Amino acid sequence: MTLTKYVVGSFAVAGGLVYHAVKTREQYFPAMLYLSTSKLSVVVLGNLAFALTLVLGHLLKTMFLGTLREAEVERLYDRVKDAIMETCLAMTIFREEFNVRFVVLFTSLLFVKIFHWLCADRVAYIETTPSTTRLSHLRVCVLMVALVSIDTAFLNHAIAHTLKNGPSVLLLFGFEYVILASRVATTAAKYVVNVVDGWLDGAWESKGTVVFYLELLTDLLHLFVYLVFFLIIFAYYGLPVHLVRDLYVTIRNFRRRVEEFIRYRRVTANLNERFPDGSAEDLAANDDACIICREDMVFGVPGAMRPKKLPCGHLFHLGCLKSWLERQQACPTCRAPVLPED
Repeated sequence: MTLTKYVVGSFAVAGGLVYHAVKTREQYFPAMLYLSTSKLSVVVLGNLAFALTLVLGHLLKTMFLGTLREAEVERLYDRVKDAIMETCLAMTIFREEFNVRFVVLFTSLLFVKIFHWLCADRVAYIETTPSTTRLSHLRVCVLMVALVSIDTAFLNHAIAHTLKNGPSVLLLFGFEYVILASRVATTAAKYVVNVVDGWLDGAWESKGTVVFYLELLTDLLHLFVYLVFFLIIFAYYGLPVHLVRDLYVTIRNFRRRVEEFIRYRRVTANLNERFPDGSAEDLAANDDACIICREDMVFGVPGAMRPKKLPCGHLFHLGCLKSWLERQQACPTCRAPVLPED
């Protein structure tokens, strides 16, 4: 079923329900009472609201992102399933506050989350696509500003409501918007780094280090927020089962990034002295090409273009090797560890 058929069908069913209510009740107040209390009418009108939400999402997607790539759609489906599962677990804690308001808040949160995920994927795609148009850049920038504004507005509302009325289900949604705001801020920072690197024609040697520190700080912030929220929910509602997985994943990611940083510092501390220069015979045996930048290597050239030989025997430019080791500490060709002693 296409979106158009689904929306038209939803409008037709809702229109028939309203006509039935007005025809049988004959007065405005009894008809509205029936529409607001009948289980059938709640389901039908809720389905209509969901259809209108899909239409709005489709329009915003077309406006800010255009056509989605197949990889973006696949990742989106996987993330939506995980988000729904986590929210169902969270409902066990806030089951006493489950009502129409909770459903509206959850739908709005999922709606905003989807655009956060798509925005992050699109920024990552722009990083690897140098021929991106100015319109695409403008779309992504406007989308990031809009997402930050939405996150900030709802977070302010959740804080004000909690301070005035005490803990409620808004704690859950306020916490989610804190995480979303930090992620879109990280995405915007990565976008700025990519733009600056583009202006420098890819010659910014510290780009990988900046991105690494940015991701490390983001993981540290998420770990702090998860711990604080975990303690708050545990104090007022009991053990938050739905946060156990997120807390574990955040701790694991933070630990992995710290370990990668330590290995990176060990490898790059004396990179020039650790690996020998490639000889003319070595370059000839490796076709004189650096597999990272796809450019030829020349024997005796100083600086970042100096060819370096790894323990596995493969050769790369010194600058290319350093940028590669910022992401992983293995040979780009054979995946052999750069530090055999590890």
